[in-house]
Amino acid sequence: RYSNEIGWDGNHMKYVAVSLESKELDPFGLDAESLTRREYDQFIEIRDKYLDSTRQCLGNVITTDLDEKFVFMNNQAIYVKTAIQSSVLGVVIAFVVLLISTRVFHLAFFASLSITAVLLSVVGTMVMLGWSLGSIESTLIGIIAGFSVDYVVHLAHAYEIASGDTYSRVTEAFSDLGISVFNGMVTSVVASIPLFFCQLQFFAKFGTFLCLTIAYSWIFANFGFMSVLAQLKIPLKKGKRFQP
Repeated sequence: RYSNEIGWDGNHMKYVAVSLESKELDPFGLDAESLTRREYDQFIEIRDKYLDSTRQCLGNVITTDLDEKFVFMNNQAIYVKTAIQSSVLGVVIAFVVLLISTRVFHLAFFASLSITAVLLSVVGTMVMLGWSLGSIESTLIGIIAGFSVDYVVHLAHAYEIASGDTYSRVTEAFSDLGISVFNGMVTSVVASIPLFFCQLQFFAKFGTFLCLTIAYSWIFANFGFMSVLAQLKIPLKKGKRFQP
C-alpha cells in the first residue's frame, strides 16, 4: 500500500515520502505569484523544522512539487521582472529617439508621457480581459513602447517644424500628418481583426494586443499629447526668437 511512500529493501530504510496539500492553492487553475509564494514559504518552513531530526537517519530532505505550482511561481517572478525592465527600457529609448527627432526637450518629454499612458492603458485592459501574466503577455508588454511611438513622433515632428504660434503649429501639424496618422491607425486596426479568430493562442492575443496598442496610441497622441501642447503653449526657440 505504501510502496511509493516508503523505500524499504528488506534491510535498510532508503527513503520516506510525505505528501502535503495546500487548501489555498487551486489544483486546476493558476494562482497569483504572491499567494503561491506565501504557501511555498510555509512548506519550506515545515521542511526546515524537521530537517535536523530526519537528517540523522534519512539524510537530507528533498522537497518537490508534483503539480509544478512552485515552478510556475518562479516563472511568474521572471515574467514580471522582464516586463518591467523591458517597458522602462522601451520608454527610455523612445524618449531618446523623440529627443533626437524633435531636438526639443518638452516635446520628447510629453510624448514619452503619452507612450507611458498607452503602456498603462494596454496593461490595464489586459487585466480587465482576464489575462494572466505568462511568456506571451510579458513579451507583448515589452514591445508596447516600440509600437506606440509611431503616431506621437510624427505629430511631434510636424509640430516642431511648423511655423507660427502654438495654435498655428497644432493646426499645421494636424493638417500635414493628421489624416496620414488616422489612416495608419485604421489600416493597423483592420489588419489585427483577422488575428482575433486564430486558434493559436499567441496569434489571437497578439491581434488583441495590436488593436489595443494602436487604438490607445492614436487616442493619446491626438487627444492627449497635442492637447497638452495646445494648453501649455510652451515656446519653441527658432534661432534667437521664441514663438509661443
